Amino acid sequence: MKATAYLPTQDKTLGSAEQLLQEYLPMIRYHAGQLIQRVPNSIEMDDLINSGVLGLLDAANRFDSSRDVLFKTFAGYRVRGAMIDYIREFDWLPRSLRDASKQLQKAMIELEQRYGRPAEEAEIATQLGLQVSEYRDRLQQVRGMAIVYFDDLPAVGDDEDALDVLGVLENHNEQRPEEQTAIRQFSDKLAQCIEELPVRERILLTLYYFEELNMKEVALILNLTESRISQIHSQMVLRIRSLLHLDTPEER
Repeated sequence: MKATAYLPTQDKTLGSAEQLLQEYLPMIRYHAGQLIQRVPNSIEMDDLINSGVLGLLDAANRFDSSRDVLFKTFAGYRVRGAMIDYIREFDWLPRSLRDASKQLQKAMIELEQRYGRPAEEAEIATQLGLQVSEYRDRLQQVRGMAIVYFDDLPAVGDDEDALDVLGVLENHNEQRPEEQTAIRQFSDKLAQCIEELPVRERILLTLYYFEELNMKEVALILNLTESRISQIHSQMVLRIRSLLHLDTPEER
């Protein structure tokens, strides 16, 4: 993509499209590298990167430097969101996998209510009538469901003027008191869900999302195979979805 004119943004210090791409292409590649591990082989890395570039340019056009938000943070939301929008356009999860994901979440919820703690994989497998190896295969199959979209999350604000979580975060300086309260409640609930995760899943979440390691690096630290880390990651996200009572895509 060749562009030398300054972008129509309120912060001219962002520079030209070429300068912007040169600075933020590593971030785009990072987000693409994370997502590519959880989508079918039919989706290519270059396509995710291209959609991320469009997300970056959109971020530059939308960014308001008068707000107390770093452009890097704002751009990260837009880049990842553009990639996820691209993935969703494929509607590549067949009904059988959607049903399998729903069954996994239902089993996790039932066992959580029964035992008052996160269910272990052997317990989930038994609940589903599967061997542990079969359960792990199922996790690998539904790895595409291990992407939580912003519009999966509950809306905040009044029913007549509700905003999605991303919309509220982007406009955090203009939040109404009720929206601020709703965001705090959601943040507290998410933090509680993370605290309820088994130790290994919390470690994976920290290494992958906060330390920004890739699956291979996490596998080396935890002394597991990369495919096993992928399975645990799928289990972790499905567990969080069940704890947050998030529906699967076709139920929305």
